[in-house]
Amino acid sequence: MKCKESYMGTKKECVQYLNTNLPKLFRGELQIEGQDVFIPSREELEYKMKFEYDEEYEYGTVSFKISWGEEPDSPEEEEDEEDEDDDEEEFIPKSIGKKDYYL
Repeated sequence: MKCKESYMGTKKECVQYLNTNLPKLFRGELQIEGQDVFIPSREELEYKMKFEYDEEYEYGTVSFKISWGEEPDSPEEEEDEEDEDDDEEEFIPKSIGKKDYYL
């Protein structure tokens, strides 16, 4: 499942947004599109920062990404792979209590 919210504003508004929502993320209180956002506390995490820009600074992006586990194949990819090889194991996420996702 993918959830996304987008906002436009000034640098000051962006800083306020991050200052409000990053602590919520790590306390387990953040929601996106009404869905609880969680980061597991017992998994190995991969975290990245990315900065892209053009030479005149007319365009730029800064991205933060936190990930864990392996992303399951999309349904379209699964159909193609099933035709090629039926011996692969199906991805089944392990069952973890909600409390395990918070620090």
